[in-house]
Amino acid sequence: MLRLISVIITIPLVAIHFAILYFWVFDWRKLVTQVGLISWIFSIILGIFVYFAYRKFIKNQKFTVVSRKVLFSSTLMTMVLGVLTLVIEVITRSMP
Repeated sequence: MLRLISVIITIPLVAIHFAILYFWVFDWRKLVTQVGLISWIFSIILGIFVYFAYRKFIKNQKFTVVSRKVLFSSTLMTMVLGVLTLVIEVITRSMP
């Protein structure tokens, strides 16, 4: 049961992470809205939570190992994009 729930959460979550990547590259103004920032932060928190649920509760089956790695990679990518965004924001605000 937990495996099914994890898969149901993982697939849309990875899609959301790639949508964030798309908007970060092509239309970043949509990500800096209140809804964009909330979805960005919530997807990172949910990704971390589901990843640790995979590690703790689901045994090493081939599909779950692949799902866990994909989820970890997409969550890490989203976190790196957030850090890059903060760095870019600090650099541009410090310019005269």
